[in-house]
Amino acid sequence: MLRALFMLIVFVSMLQGCATSREVFLADGAKGYNINCSGSGRNYSHCLEKAGDICGTQGYHVLNQQGEIVPFPQAIRDLRNAQSTSIGFLTQSGSRVTRNLFIKCK
Repeated sequence: MLRALFMLIVFVSMLQGCATSREVFLADGAKGYNINCSGSGRNYSHCLEKAGDICGTQGYHVLNQQGEIVPFPQAIRDLRNAQSTSIGFLTQSGSRVTRNLFIKCK
């Protein structure tokens, strides 16, 4: 029962949240932003909304968009030692979704 409750809390926390951003400097020295909207409960619209919040009415240019879906068994293997053959209980169905948007305000 306790384990089921823990898994439910973890699942709900993965679905919640909003996009996060951090300031970066681009190759030309200009200021840009890396916006992360990873997770199964979010999509690129969350990234675009955050970009609008950052740049406001002046607008922004999308410089790069990255994302991938990695199944849990592969994601867990990536995190563990390559010599280990045990993957653990996290190999249940599902995936890890990553999304990043790189922008520059106009």
